[in-house]
Amino acid sequence: MRLNTISMIKLVLLLNLGLIVITGCKTMKEPEKEFRAVWLHQNLFDRNEIEGKEQITCLFDKYAKIGINNLFCYYTLPEENNLDWDYLTFLIDEGKKRNIGIHPIFCPGHEVNLEKAAVEHPGWLIHKINGELYPAYNMAIPEVREYWLSIISKAMEYDIAGIHLDYIRYPVNQMFSYDSITCAAFREKYGFTPVEVAHDGGSIIWCEWIEWNQEQVSALVRDVHEMIKESGRNILLGTDVFPDPSESEVEIGQSWETWASEGIVDFVCPMLYTDSVSLFGKYLDKALTTAGNRCKVYPGIGIYSYHNKITPDILLEEVKSTRDKNAGGVVFFSGNSLSEGLIDTLSKTAFRPLTEKIE
Repeated sequence: MRLNTISMIKLVLLLNLGLIVITGCKTMKEPEKEFRAVWLHQNLFDRNEIEGKEQITCLFDKYAKIGINNLFCYYTLPEENNLDWDYLTFLIDEGKKRNIGIHPIFCPGHEVNLEKAAVEHPGWLIHKINGELYPAYNMAIPEVREYWLSIISKAMEYDIAGIHLDYIRYPVNQMFSYDSITCAAFREKYGFTPVEVAHDGGSIIWCEWIEWNQEQVSALVRDVHEMIKESGRNILLGTDVFPDPSESEVEIGQSWETWASEGIVDFVCPMLYTDSVSLFGKYLDKALTTAGNRCKVYPGIGIYSYHNKITPDILLEEVKSTRDKNAGGVVFFSGNSLSEGLIDTLSKTAFRPLTEKIE
């Protein structure tokens, strides 16, 4: 089939924009239904209902312009945000108007208010090896896992697209808990407490302690998966994970390879926050290999984080890398940093709407 002059001009324009790639005798369009998401903090919006809703509507219109179709949202429940209006319902309603799925985020391993938690749940806090309290809940405590299930179940009363788990881990540097309940549970199984053995990989008991803590985190992920399954609803379960799967198992008790192998998560979002395109690609390869075909991998691009501050050129290169490696999607950290300038750049390049057909 020959192209007429007008069609040839259209083809050249699309090629120049990078929206069509010629491979042999075929034309391959950029993915039209890839997973495009943003981590969205509630504090981006005014607490006043009228102003807050106007800001949400305006931002969602901008996201729709670049085909954002999923949002991972922090502090969506009333007990989390203390708003006097239904924030989550409004997010869901506005999302539906633009085909944007809403995924409330929950952070089981995140820091809590120490003074408040010490009064309300003193037995739940992580105890450092010297006995000092750390302001985070210990997922080795069954009541802690039950608490998170009760909170997450409240979000499932809404018409959400997914549940998203962030901070599904222990604090960095093997900050596991050495409280009496946890140590007793470990000793019952292995005959020793982790305090009594050498704290290095030369000790088999220490190696088992590392693995045991991984299991405590995985137990919560399994419980959330089971709760979603029992609901009978089409709710996705996603998790934010550290870049290197083997390092995360040892350092923070996050064995996301286990979650993938057991099929208890629908996707993982490795937080590949770097300005190095080559390192982004290297760790994306690791994640894809680890996940295999058992769950999706939607890498997180850090626009601005503790680890990096991206430029538009690097942003586009990293988006291209996800496509070259057939990841199927990408997530941006975060809504606070995805500026109008970057949205405009994406709308004119990588996320430009394909509205014209080649005849």
